[in-house]
Amino acid sequence: MNTADLIVENARLWGVPTADGPRPDSIALRAGRIVAIGTRAELAPWRGAATRQIDARSASVTPGLTDAHLHLVAWARSAGELTIDPAATLAEVVERLRAFAATRDDAVLIGRGWVAEHWSDGPDWESLEAAAAGRAVVLHSKDFHAVWASRRAFELAGLDERVSDPAGGRFDRDRHGRLTGVAREHAVRPLVALAAPERDRDLARVRDAVARLHAEGITSVHVFEGPEESRVLRRALAGAPGGGVRVLAHVPHAQLDALLSVGIESGTGDDRFRIGGVKLFADGTLGSRTAAMLEPYDDGGGIGMELMSARELRETIARAFAGGVSCAVHAIGDRAVRSTLDAVEAAGEPARVRLRVPPRIEHAQLVHALDVPRFARLGVAASMQPSHAVTDTPTARTAWASRLDTAYPWRTLETAGARLAFGSDAPVEPPSGAGGLFACVARRAPGTSDESVMSPAQRLDLERALVGFTRGPAALDGRGRQGGRLEPGAHGDLVVWDRDLFAAAGDSLAAARPLATLLAGELVHRDASVAAEVGEVSTCRS
Repeated sequence: MNTADLIVENARLWGVPTADGPRPDSIALRAGRIVAIGTRAELAPWRGAATRQIDARSASVTPGLTDAHLHLVAWARSAGELTIDPAATLAEVVERLRAFAATRDDAVLIGRGWVAEHWSDGPDWESLEAAAAGRAVVLHSKDFHAVWASRRAFELAGLDERVSDPAGGRFDRDRHGRLTGVAREHAVRPLVALAAPERDRDLARVRDAVARLHAEGITSVHVFEGPEESRVLRRALAGAPGGGVRVLAHVPHAQLDALLSVGIESGTGDDRFRIGGVKLFADGTLGSRTAAMLEPYDDGGGIGMELMSARELRETIARAFAGGVSCAVHAIGDRAVRSTLDAVEAAGEPARVRLRVPPRIEHAQLVHALDVPRFARLGVAASMQPSHAVTDTPTARTAWASRLDTAYPWRTLETAGARLAFGSDAPVEPPSGAGGLFACVARRAPGTSDESVMSPAQRLDLERALVGFTRGPAALDGRGRQGGRLEPGAHGDLVVWDRDLFAAAGDSLAAARPLATLLAGELVHRDASVAAEVGEVSTCRS
């Protein structure tokens, strides 16, 4: 028998069937894969002089987590941009921008995170002018579906008072019909394009971001990037430790024709990088009141915006499916969710079943009760972000007050047989392994009470939460049983935690940290602050 490269022992292994007899507590890896699971004694033949071992000291060991919705390059770049607290007032945003501008010589100042709902006055040009003294400024809203830009930025983008609203977008205007500096949905495109690529700096930023993912126990990502960002990502991963992360890369709508013309289907790739579906936008967001609704918002925000009509969705999805390309459709409001399910159903079962990567709806934050069973029936996965249900609670309670029982419906969808895949939507929310699990289980922020929980019946237990971050997304990226599981033959992507997750009471789960993260059997993260207390990596003595 060949000996193992590494053995993790004295662990509480998640998802490993327990038969009669001693509970398996050790796992052996060789050549990047799991080769054996059993008790320490049962794995003794796998030990050799060169076998390394990790003593988990009765802490949990899980498969590497997947962030199933991540804008990796944008999140990496955000480390060098102005970060705005969503709770900041207009005056506080202006002061933060003033201080940031004083330290930067960038041609265009980029920031993110503002939320204007609680401001007495809306965002305007004058505020940016006062802070940035005529420089070009582009500030993304927290949900990244609106930007607040300076006059100079509008000028550089070729936009003036004569500009018309594009299809699926809007420029905000004051009561006199003058531009305010805010653009929403598709109207943001010429302003966002002002950010100049910095390839060398981006490579370093992405590699640093990958290290931060490893520190959260995340070994796989499902990303949504533009063409330039995809090139940066591929180059960055080529030079990252252990190859970085496993990637399912969804492609922009604008690239669908190129995929179809050369016959590239969803699922094309290898164990490290695969092509996902085409990313489509059916609507906007809750925060901007542009999510498409079946009934008007409860706070008078209308019924939102369809960024693609029902007919456009049907035609685009049918064409994609015919070419073997799946879809990942941004749909937040219940009308957008229904239109997407209608389009998938209209494409026909023969086209759906031949897809190597299942179709999915991104976010699905409001789902009408009649549409819940359609996810499982049509094989459409729900790609959801647990942290959104926490941070969106104040807005949802205002805008969706009459239908909160159908908002962020994790438990309802899971009970109805839908496949769930969880992620962060970074940079909208930061990627967090334990934080995501805690959001699923508690549906609140650490340090807050249960009284703050919106729709507590939608909470998941830890077992189901872990499935949503492991097996669920692995089933969507074409790896099948090779990913998201602890079993012989599966990829050696593991997280050794600093505690028994299932014994973590209250907020303790949110505080859990990976002691070690392994990608294909390679140690890509080790938390030195807890290694001495929780476990160690050593070489077996024969």
